[in-house]
Amino acid sequence: MRFRILLATVTLGILAFGGLAAWCASPRYIPASLQAQMDILPDNRAKNGTLHRREDKEIGEGEFWVVMNQIPMVAAGNTECSLEYENPESNHYSARVNLYLKSTGEHLGGTLMVEPGSYVETIELKKKLEPGEYPVTAKVELLKDKTPAGGMSLDITLRVVEQEGDSTG
Repeated sequence: MRFRILLATVTLGILAFGGLAAWCASPRYIPASLQAQMDILPDNRAKNGTLHRREDKEIGEGEFWVVMNQIPMVAAGNTECSLEYENPESNHYSARVNLYLKSTGEHLGGTLMVEPGSYVETIELKKKLEPGEYPVTAKVELLKDKTPAGGMSLDITLRVVEQEGDSTG
């Protein structure tokens, strides 16, 4: 009988510890200071080069050239979004981009730090959206040597489209 009580106690302890560990590791419960440090890590989706051929232009110190899809698309039922954000090599700053719904301010997703001369083709949204067009704010945060150096906001439209073969009739 004592063995069963001991076994039950150990099992409950392990389950409680596992639940606490899972709760603490959940992204929505990461302390803001730790999240800020994680956000300045290089984005592992970033690739060297450019997405689209274009002429380079001279960018002065204190200026920043934003190259991004102004109507990113997501297939209904998915969370992969075609942001197509590019940080041209002529920029002097690293940057990260985050998308927020204009109607609620809810954070939908974004990049981590993207160095000049790199691009991120797609990002993962935090939730699935119904088909339609969503006004969003793209916040571009600039970083110089991993230190905040300014930013800007752009109003763009996120388009969620029905997948081919879907019928709603």
